[in-house]
Amino acid sequence: MKMSPRIISYDISEGTVFFNTKTNDSFLITNELIKKVDEDEETEKQYESYLEQHNYFLEEDEVDKYLTQISEADKERLGLTVLTHGDCNFRCKYCYEHFTNISMSLETENAIFYFVEEKIKTGQFKYLTVAWFGGEPLLGFKTIVSLGKRLISLCNKYNVNYDSSLTTNGFLLDKKKFVTLVTDLRVTSYQITLDGNQESHDRQRISRTGKGTYDRILKNLIDMRQTKLDFECIIRFNITKENYPNICSFLKHDGLIFKEDERFLLFYRNVGDWGKGDRVENSLTLVNRSTAFELSKRAVKEGYSLFASRYNTSHFFSCYANKKNHYAFNVNGIVQSCTVALYDKKKYFW
Repeated sequence: MKMSPRIISYDISEGTVFFNTKTNDSFLITNELIKKVDEDEETEKQYESYLEQHNYFLEEDEVDKYLTQISEADKERLGLTVLTHGDCNFRCKYCYEHFTNISMSLETENAIFYFVEEKIKTGQFKYLTVAWFGGEPLLGFKTIVSLGKRLISLCNKYNVNYDSSLTTNGFLLDKKKFVTLVTDLRVTSYQITLDGNQESHDRQRISRTGKGTYDRILKNLIDMRQTKLDFECIIRFNITKENYPNICSFLKHDGLIFKEDERFLLFYRNVGDWGKGDRVENSLTLVNRSTAFELSKRAVKEGYSLFASRYNTSHFFSCYANKKNHYAFNVNGIVQSCTVALYDKKKYFW
């Protein structure tokens, strides 16, 4: 029988690892067992039986069935990404964005709200998910408060489940703002970046005035941890050749306070070449593809929890740009497909 094209295999010294993207099942078959499968008919039957039971073989109309599943899963969920401000208080050395000091107007906020209201009133959607983005979204905190409260009220009126997330550099996320976001605005998922220890972070993620930012972000993270609120915080590490030597220092020192708190998850990503943004030149060196994976393994070995292991448990995880009912609004209200392709007018819809 033929393996499904949605099965990924990877050869290692001990044997071969198989990953089933249909079910998220995986297994390692050792070199010794592979040899036995080839030589022993009974072992071969047992192996094929395992593969069949765990959906590793190609099924009839497999692709069409999976696309239907994805469509059904997304049909009841309306998603928004809202860029609340056009500027940022950081000037990170790898940032791809161009910044303008512009906040979202009330006219744009109203347009987004009325758009969502028309969608919700159809009765199609059971869930509304909002991702607050920027620039630095907390520069547009007033918009998050105003629009967030209006959307929550709308969802309450039509019995729609509401949740929201915030991608922020964390510098402006003091305890008072954080408590307001969680308790009043239902922002319960956060992504905050620390590029290793203080030395490496402050070389890459500097403020607009050229100063380091690590200490204040770390303090805000510690303040978050000291609350008893229900939230999830992804601590992200953007990896370059320059900060790689110091990335693991966080695990041994400042990160220890978050290690036993299940609300905090680590996430390692290699820096990519997404454009220069407002930078005159590239001042950082990219690392090879496997670096983030190796650091992730190191973190797990040290006893930390990873964000990646969470989203891999979803059969329907995919980029929001690929979802029919997801809309990204920039600060001027233009609908775009992606927050990475902010300046590609081919990706503008309205």
